[in-house]
Amino acid sequence: MANVTRGTALFKFAELVSSLGGEDAAALMRAHGVDPEAAGDYERFISYPAVTAVIGAAAQELDCPDFGMRLGRRQGIEILGPVAVIIRHSATVADAIEGVTRYLHNCAPADVTELRREPRAAVFTFAITVRQLPHRDQMVEKSLCTSMAALRLMLGDDFVPLRVTMQHRRISPPETYREMFGCPVEFGCELNSVHLPNHVLGRPIRGRDAAALTLAENYLAQVRPDRAFADHVREMTHKLLVVNQASLVAIARAMALHPRVVQRRLAEAGTSFEEILDDVRRTMAGRLAATGMQAQQIATMLGYSEQSSYARACRRWYGESPRQLAARRLATEVSV
Repeated sequence: MANVTRGTALFKFAELVSSLGGEDAAALMRAHGVDPEAAGDYERFISYPAVTAVIGAAAQELDCPDFGMRLGRRQGIEILGPVAVIIRHSATVADAIEGVTRYLHNCAPADVTELRREPRAAVFTFAITVRQLPHRDQMVEKSLCTSMAALRLMLGDDFVPLRVTMQHRRISPPETYREMFGCPVEFGCELNSVHLPNHVLGRPIRGRDAAALTLAENYLAQVRPDRAFADHVREMTHKLLVVNQASLVAIARAMALHPRVVQRRLAEAGTSFEEILDDVRRTMAGRLAATGMQAQQIATMLGYSEQSSYARACRRWYGESPRQLAARRLATEVSV
């Protein structure tokens, strides 16, 4: 389930592309398998590799090596959804960072953070668990900019870390990093990290709302990204079934994932593509039957090559024939 992230990962992407002279951000997203309508939508999941490919492609096409950092600065912490509430309303800076570490998987299962308390400094680390990720450097820099936005929200706009380290080689001029972080930035290091003084960890967060924190924690404790992924597959299955293209391969292609990855993610959610397709067909059959549509037409719309296949499925779903189902649903509609 680590290969997807929330649609907010591309929040304000089109706006930034336009500001840099780009003409068609939507086409750039579609070229890498990302639905432009999903960009900025917290409720939608999109392929993590596709997101990094889109950001990297924009950086290259627009000759803007710091595109990831610019995007992170524009986005701020709002892309984190309920996790942003944890940052705003925790009791202390340490509590907020630990809350991010605990709940960040709700936004992007592949993103992993940790707070290390060392003698000389507190070290906030960031890592991406997806292997063979295109333009990983752009995503790391974007994410560290989001981290800086969170730290400056808690510690003040003038906060400057002790140092920043990144695992990749430098991809922008040194002054670009100095402007963003305000401190020395080192490359080719063991970790992606932000170092801050230990004493700031205990600093209270001003204007916090304990009730808002409790609500956010209760919500995040119940959220299961694997179920959200299954719901997204269900939504796409319904859309593609309408145009008679609801196959596992088509769904995987639309999500820029390998079919095996989709199946594995669904298994983690306790379901499968076959079960989702069957349930979507069952729901659609009931709705279509209520319109008076002929059984043969319904069978075709549900993707069955033979009417007999629909008839067998109908008896399995509802315990009645397509004609009986239609009669019952029509009678229900009339009575209503």
